Amino acid sequence: MWQLTNPTTIKAELEFSSSFQSKISVTQLWDDNVQLINAVEYVNWGEAELQFIVCEACGIVGCQPQGWVELKRADSVVFIMPAFTTIEKASEKRKEEYLPPHYLLERGAICIEQKSYANTLCQIAAFPDFEALSLLSAWEASKIFQLEAPSRVLGHLLNPSELYQDIVIASSEGNFKEQAFELISLVNNLSRDTRTAKLRRLTEYDQIISLYVDISGFPEWKALSYNGLRYSLYLEPGYIID
Repeated sequence: MWQLTNPTTIKAELEFSSSFQSKISVTQLWDDNVQLINAVEYVNWGEAELQFIVCEACGIVGCQPQGWVELKRADSVVFIMPAFTTIEKASEKRKEEYLPPHYLLERGAICIEQKSYANTLCQIAAFPDFEALSLLSAWEASKIFQLEAPSRVLGHLLNPSELYQDIVIASSEGNFKEQAFELISLVNNLSRDTRTAKLRRLTEYDQIISLYVDISGFPEWKALSYNGLRYSLYLEPGYIID
């Protein structure tokens, strides 16, 4: 996951002439060089699933596919994440229509602490109050974990999570075969859990375990934490799914 560093708004013009309208002045939300929302005024605020990237020829929500997100909370953290529930419920032919903006596919979900969310995003646009956000479910936490995995080793987010145990070839400490088995078990259990997700910050008692997978470059995957008694799934930057 990643955190916003400098969310700012800029004014821009969209050309709506193809929909028999004139040029329209809009507000865009950026974080450094990443465009998060292309027309703040045209987002379908107030609904469960939000289209952050709307059609730039008409501004109508749903006119163009993709660009969809959901906002959820767990503990004191807000997540801007793919609309997992909508994707899951859609027919096979329509699942891709509800994919998120490219920046979530490339960089993973956005996590924002409650205070920062209230003092920045809620002041910029009609983001819901923190208390109004639905709680993150355990299943959704498993989908975030899937999204964060390097090179889609847990599969594409359109599909259930799946990891071939033999793809893990080493770990930073301990028995990597045992750890791969634990990871698969944790992901499977989480993906079947409909309860609210339990998320907490990393503590001094939690040891991060990196796994190395048999794909190009042998990337380091900080996937697990271990507290001396049991393993848990780990999410950067510093969160544990219990």
